[in-house]
Amino acid sequence: MKVDDRKGLRTPSVGAPGAVQPAAGNAGPSAPSTTDQVSVSDTARQLAQLKAEIGDVGQVDAAGQEKIQGLRAVMAKGQYSADIEDVARKLLRQVVGDLLG
Repeated sequence: MKVDDRKGLRTPSVGAPGAVQPAAGNAGPSAPSTTDQVSVSDTARQLAQLKAEIGDVGQVDAAGQEKIQGLRAVMAKGQYSADIEDVARKLLRQVVGDLLG
């Protein structure tokens, strides 16, 4: 059997019963509507403002990179030991600062 052998098959012409008709209102490309509107939520505005204030947080200066590399090396050797009191002090300082300001 040949796949391209279509004897007796006829495609209905446009407008004939069973023919595919274009959807109503979709006759073709149209000009953009002049009533299109975009609204931005307050949350999105605040997020944009915070991004502008903070800048690129992902950037770390050379001194910071060196410190990070040093910590990674110490941790890889299993020799990292945090000062628990210092960590707690800094955490409380940050929490209190966030609450007050």
